Amino acid sequence: LNSLFGSSFQTALAAKFRSTVACCIMKVIGWFTVAALGVLAVSLQGCGNSGGSVFATPAETTVTTTSKPGLRETTTMTMTSTTANMTGPAACLCVFDIDRTLTGKQGEAGACPGNQELSGVNDTAYGRGTLVLSKVGQSLEGTFCATKGCYVGVVSAGDGSGHNSTERAELVKRLGASGAKLVSEEWCGPSSKGEARATCQGFDVTSPLVVGCVDGTKQYAVKGIMAWIAKTEKVTLKGEDVYHFDDRANNISPFSGFGFNAIEISCASRDKSQINAVGLCGADPSEIVEGKGVKLCST
Repeated sequence: LNSLFGSSFQTALAAKFRSTVACCIMKVIGWFTVAALGVLAVSLQGCGNSGGSVFATPAETTVTTTSKPGLRETTTMTMTSTTANMTGPAACLCVFDIDRTLTGKQGEAGACPGNQELSGVNDTAYGRGTLVLSKVGQSLEGTFCATKGCYVGVVSAGDGSGHNSTERAELVKRLGASGAKLVSEEWCGPSSKGEARATCQGFDVTSPLVVGCVDGTKQYAVKGIMAWIAKTEKVTLKGEDVYHFDDRANNISPFSGFGFNAIEISCASRDKSQINAVGLCGADPSEIVEGKGVKLCST
């Protein structure tokens, strides 16, 4: 060959061989990389603490072969890395009144099947007496608030029987025990330290447990809880995913125009001694629904 074509031909041929081998090796590496990233994408599906999915963007492997004079070739491989996009259900917020929503009328547990009287626990609301929890006050289990892992909070005109009360401790324990997110156990509001109810318009909400909002101003406290969650949890809630449940119509109607959902509960059981203005047995799980807009018992 040397005599026929000269040493320059042999050099060019060797260079061509090396270039071809290098190109094949690079392609094989690219194929194996794509396959490995595909397996990683599948293994990541379903990860995340919100119940969402992880979808991997396919990697790209580009092999470019460029001809050069003298039978030389250069091969360039470009890899586009895989990125994981986290997706999941929209965050939601469920807010509850306390008296005759999470609780039932004291001394009337027998008239409200499923309600639970807690011996030795005082409830200072209305006529006072031993604390009686409604079905919802006992547990949110089975409601969308729990199954969807919604944030949960309280906005009440009452004070939950006062600072450091056993009633408050019971409510905190049960609200955070069934899958819903109670992200703080601190109480705030005009009556956080004791009965001192006032308007909650303009009040600085510093936790999801707000007490002492005079009737008709609870919508401002709910808005404050949303802002607090956005600040502390870095989660922006949409108004359409926020729900307030209350037994009094005068705490539901004022939500009109705020973009939240507000639903009156204890519709089948009303306290005749209060001219049916308040609930008797409190909230039933069947009433904790994702109803949109402002819903009164009378509508």
